[in-house]
This record gives sequence, C-alpha cells and structure tokens, in this order.
Amino acid sequence: SLPFTVRAIMRVSMLCVQLMGTLLRRTPCPRLLLLQTPPAIPSLVAALAVAFLQGAALVVDFHNFGYSLLALKLRKGHPLVRAHLVYEQYLARFADGAFCVTEAMRKFLEAGVLTLLPFTTGLRLSSGQEQGRLFAKLRKAGLLRALDDWWPADGCLFTQQDSTGTCARAPGRPEIVMSSTSWTADEDFGRLLEALPALDKSLCAASSRAVILITGKGDLKADFEEQLTALTPKLRAVRVVTLWLSFEDYAALLGSADLGLSMHTSSSGLDLPMKVVDMFGAGLPVCASGFPALPELVQQGENGLIFETSSELASCLA
Repeated sequence: SLPFTVRAIMRVSMLCVQLMGTLLRRTPCPRLLLLQTPPAIPSLVAALAVAFLQGAALVVDFHNFGYSLLALKLRKGHPLVRAHLVYEQYLARFADGAFCVTEAMRKFLEAGVLTLLPFTTGLRLSSGQEQGRLFAKLRKAGLLRALDDWWPADGCLFTQQDSTGTCARAPGRPEIVMSSTSWTADEDFGRLLEALPALDKSLCAASSRAVILITGKGDLKADFEEQLTALTPKLRAVRVVTLWLSFEDYAALLGSADLGLSMHTSSSGLDLPMKVVDMFGAGLPVCASGFPALPELVQQGENGLIFETSSELASCLA
C-alpha cells in the first residue's frame, strides 16, 4: 500500500476539488462565506480560493487547531504536523475576519483580524411538561433500555403527573448528568469508566442514584460501550446511557439535567469546549476536565468544578 503521506496528499487534493466544485457550481454566490475549523485541510484553502473567485468575504470560526488534532494521530514533532501548523497560521491571515473561542487562542494566532464576539445559545431549562414528553419519546424509541431495571411499571422514572395533568420531578428521581462528545482522542471517557466504581460506592452510601447520559457519534464510541457493558453489572447506583439525539432533543435533555459533564482535554490546550457554553446556556453547573485555557470559561467552585484525575471526577459527580 502507499505511504500515509502519499495517501493523505491524494485524499486532500480530491476533497479540495470536490469542495470547490460544490461551492462554485452548486451553491449561490455569497457575499460572505463562514468557515468553521477544524478541519482546516482542505477547507481553509478551498474557502479562500472560492471567496477570492466570487468576491466574497471570508470569516473563519476557530474552535481548535487542526495541527494539534493531527498530532494525536502522529506525533508532536512530525513533519506533517509542523506543516499543518504553518498552513493554518499563514492562511488564516488572508481571511477578512475570524472568531476564536479563547483569549489564549487569539494570542497564539497573532493575527490582527481576529475578533472575539459574544455568543448566545438560546438554550434554557425545560419545563416539567417538556421533560415528560422528552423522556416518553426517548423511552418509546428504545434509547433508555439501560434503565429498564430502574423504570417503574407505571409512569416515568424522571417525572410524574398530578391529578391536573401537570408534570413535575418524580420522587426519588436519579440525578441526571449530561455530556456530549464526538468520541475523539481529546475526550478521554476512559477516566469516566475508571471513576464509576468509586462513584457507585459513594451513591450507595448516600442512598442516591445517578444517570449519566452521553450523546454523540464517533470512532471511539464502540470501544467505550464494550467496556461499559462489562462494567455495568457491577454497578448498583449509577447507569450510563449512550445515545444520538436531534438538536431539539439535545437541547431539551440539557434543560432537564442536573449537571453537565465535559471530558474535553483540548489537543492544543487553547480552545474551549462549546458543550460547556451549551450547558451554561441551559442553566447547568458543569464538571469539566482541566486544561490551560479552561479557566477562561469555568471557574472552580463558582460556576463549576474542575477535575484532573478519575478519583477527582468521582468526587465531583458524587
């Protein structure tokens, strides 16, 4: 088979042609082109070319750096990683404007065109009625089978209706911890698996229960679920559910939760997890994995808790 470098160049070239073809031939000519990155290859160079040919302004939304994600697959000093870094830093200067998610990232890019703008999510707390409908929908779709042994024969595990039809929090309802992920290497859910036995012990001692709901798709999901299946029979007071939701249901579930969980560690150390912004928008306190830029968003003991190890995570969740 061909070396990785050759295969990567061939694939990137093909994707660049396809992307430019789609933007130039199949979409209306825009006045402004908005690009979210990563991935930056080949989208950044393709977007710059299309913006130039169509006379459009290009604004780049930096959520992280592609070079740092590539370093997780190769190594930090690999020639392709260094080339990717130069590619991002150089081409970013030709954009007409940009967003980035942290002050640390702005300084790192060292480009005068970057501007930090306020961001709002439109998320909120879900009402009792909304929660009742949501959990009935998820139960009917078979997404909550992991909770079968906890689910009451008549009614809902999380909500109950009174005589007037009003939904409210069910007595003895488990605490709901909500997380989302793309199941990539910079979100280590292995630490959550390591934390579960200690968390289970603490919850049992407190006669409490918790449900951890994780939404998202990605390459590492199957491996996590395999390990979770082996661990679950040993747990009495905590259940973990993996699922995939539409944005509408994701927003409603966030608004129904008691705590947000972010396992994002940041490949660059300079970005911020947008899931935490969503969680704050829904009024949730957040338990987040620590990294250098995180204090720009999460302040320990004020709007959330920051952990480094699995034992610290277990303590935060308990």
